[in-house]
Amino acid sequence: MTAADIAEPSAGSRKIRWLAIGILLFLVVYSGAWFFAANRIETQLPAFLSENKGIGSSAECGGMSVRGFPFRIGLFCDTVRLDDAAHGASASFGALRSAAQVYRPGHAVVELDGPAEIRVSPGLTVSADWSLLHASMHVTLSGLDRTSMTYDQLTGTVILPATHEDAAIGDTHKLAFAAGHGEAHFRQNGPDLDAALSVDGFDAKVDGAPSLLPMLNASADMTFVDRAALMNAGGLKPGALRNSKGEMRNLTLDLGGGMVTTASGPFTVDDKGLISGEFSVTMKNIEGWRQNLVKVFSNEDGTAMVNNIANMLTALADGKNEATVKLNVRDGIAFLAFFPIGELPQL
Repeated sequence: MTAADIAEPSAGSRKIRWLAIGILLFLVVYSGAWFFAANRIETQLPAFLSENKGIGSSAECGGMSVRGFPFRIGLFCDTVRLDDAAHGASASFGALRSAAQVYRPGHAVVELDGPAEIRVSPGLTVSADWSLLHASMHVTLSGLDRTSMTYDQLTGTVILPATHEDAAIGDTHKLAFAAGHGEAHFRQNGPDLDAALSVDGFDAKVDGAPSLLPMLNASADMTFVDRAALMNAGGLKPGALRNSKGEMRNLTLDLGGGMVTTASGPFTVDDKGLISGEFSVTMKNIEGWRQNLVKVFSNEDGTAMVNNIANMLTALADGKNEATVKLNVRDGIAFLAFFPIGELPQL
């Protein structure tokens, strides 16, 4: 080996050196871009959240910070507050944590801590807490494609607005609720919106009285035709489902002890939010449902209604304890055969 060979680096050494320089430059540029983006979020987001304050709505992220370097970027808030003066509503929550992978920015996850306090005028107050509330979102170039939320060990109370009779004596009613687990999933399916909801171990009590019903497990799987755009419009705002149609693929209510009711069928929603449709309903253990529902509808009219419905179902099933019937809903009123049995809320 000559002196010239020793003095002049080999081609392989030069490649390694340039590779190292390239990696170093990439890291410097990447780090600069990450911290620039984080700074922009921290400086611009507060103004963005409060830009609608003049028209009565705003959001606040207390103790805001952006974390996750190097492979994630996420917004963290010590507290979250939402205000909508136009609708007389406000909400406050605990800490919020979010994260998106830098190499997969279209997928973000969010965790929100309790307690939560929600107030809606006039007189409705909801307080809630949970052990875990987790949400995920998938965004494409065309907008929000799908989103999911799950929660565990949810507990809370609802203070209901006083009726005219209650107001005269200064009385209100408190509904306590709890659920072991719940999920909500929404996705765009072409032009349609698919929704799947479930809750396990739901319990409710009014004014400290015993539970209204045994622990309830419930689920619903449905589609709203031509409503996929709601995913990009901020969710289900009041009136968003009016003048729509869809299909309830499956609705299941399970109180245990063989008390299971399922329903499915097409429906429409008119311009006033009134539901119409024809549903196939199967009720198992009719007598069990009767015995539990008369405890909920304990006044004379309510008890008579429950007993009449149970007797009709038993008659239609030739005396059996299980029946499958057609439930017709016209302009928000549910009919069993020709007899009205209840009113559905407006959407």
